[in-house]
Amino acid sequence: MSTEISPLNRQRSKKIDGGRVSCIVYLPKEEVRQIDETAKSTGLSRSSVIARIYYQGKEESNMKKE
Repeated sequence: MSTEISPLNRQRSKKIDGGRVSCIVYLPKEEVRQIDETAKSTGLSRSSVIARIYYQGKEESNMKKE
């Protein structure tokens, strides 16, 4: 069986203590377009790009508190 036409495996998200809960996020179309462009250029999934943006904002918020 040939692997030439198999899709590339994407990186898996790191394990999070306590597991994950699904969440639906409604965003403006322009933001989704930008996320899709980032996903395409980086080879990541849309949800991975959204997660990165979320955690960047969370880290910045925590730094401001300190």
